Amino acid sequence: MSLSNSQLSQLDRELDHNQREMVVIAMDELNAQTATVGASTSTTQAPQVCARTQANLLSGMWHGTQSLYNATIHPFVNTNWGVPAALGAYDAYNVAALLRDIGGLGTKARVSTHNGRQYLILTGYPGLRNKLRGTRYGLRNAQLVDLGIGKYGIRGSSIIGFKLSCYVAVGVEILEWIFNDEAVMTDLFAGVGVELIKAGIASAIGYAAALAAGVFFTAAAAPAIIGAVVVLAIGIGLNAIDNHYGIKNSVKAGMRYAVDHIENIQEKITKISAKDLQNYAEEAVANIAAEIADELYNEAKSWVIRKVQPREFNLPNWPEAPKLPKLPGFNLPKF
Repeated sequence: MSLSNSQLSQLDRELDHNQREMVVIAMDELNAQTATVGASTSTTQAPQVCARTQANLLSGMWHGTQSLYNATIHPFVNTNWGVPAALGAYDAYNVAALLRDIGGLGTKARVSTHNGRQYLILTGYPGLRNKLRGTRYGLRNAQLVDLGIGKYGIRGSSIIGFKLSCYVAVGVEILEWIFNDEAVMTDLFAGVGVELIKAGIASAIGYAAALAAGVFFTAAAAPAIIGAVVVLAIGIGLNAIDNHYGIKNSVKAGMRYAVDHIENIQEKITKISAKDLQNYAEEAVANIAAEIADELYNEAKSWVIRKVQPREFNLPNWPEAPKLPKLPGFNLPKF
């Protein structure tokens, strides 16, 4: 069933009467526009001012969220100590749990070898421990690895810490990219790359420091404590170097330049004339032919030297050179 012409006309008139023109403008600009526009200016509709005093209602929830992030999280994560301090707090929590489980710093650890196998010997007060109440454990014992004691436990803890640092770095860079109106996709990749490199450097140095602490200190928790402190210090130092020299910003600018000029770079790479290809092919063929000729010459010479002996040739007997007469009273002067 279709509409008649009269119904269509009536619908058209109703749509015209129900239209509204809305302009979102600040009150100061509205007052300025009202003062400049004369009263004789014709309008299609009667003006109606709807006051909205809250700025986040004008731009929606996004503006409020972005303002909140820029006022709180953004300054924190862009300091030298912000993210390392947060990760250091997590490490401090884990160290406190470790001390509680093994009975504090009084629990000592040393490595002993018996029948070709290495064991970790724990001394101290077993009654104070929540875990590891025994005195001897294999280095690959699951409880040791889980608590981060021993070389395999230190390695496992370092890997877990590195993964956590990567997750935090990627998350922070994604947030920075989302709430930055001027950021592009290459900025995200550049920021993530730089942060992953810093996380890898800090984790590697912290792992080495924890292994060294296990050699010089007898406390079972010493490697975990020293490793956490070193990672915190290295993280703050790397952020200070990055912010001082602008390494991350330089990488971002370089990637932007590469993307903006990728077409020109590709044209320079692929723009090779036929003459250049011909010259290159001729030069390559000439070099290959010269190498083959030299190799054949060397092989032939070697074969002749191996197969042909000098005695097989009947060479003439050349006369010997005459010998000087011997003068017994004649001596050459010495220089």
